[in-house]
Amino acid sequence: MLKAQKGKFDELVGVLEELARETRQEAGALQYGFYRNQEDPNTILSFEEWQDTDVESAHWKTPHLTSAVEKFKEILDGEPIVYKSHKII
Repeated sequence: MLKAQKGKFDELVGVLEELARETRQEAGALQYGFYRNQEDPNTILSFEEWQDTDVESAHWKTPHLTSAVEKFKEILDGEPIVYKSHKII
């Protein structure tokens, strides 16, 4: 979950567009998308599906993700919140 600072939503979307474009080219990235929260329009939820934990771990070390994380420091209201889960149904 990513919450933009007031007035920085469009800037956040720009960073995420670039991040998504690069990430979708990574081997093992099955799904990678961002969704605007209807109840809080400054909040974006991400949905990612990876082939396995090894390729997801490698993703965290890519230049496009590390660059985005640096940019988040000036854009986000608080730290990103990450929930990891496994499909059960």
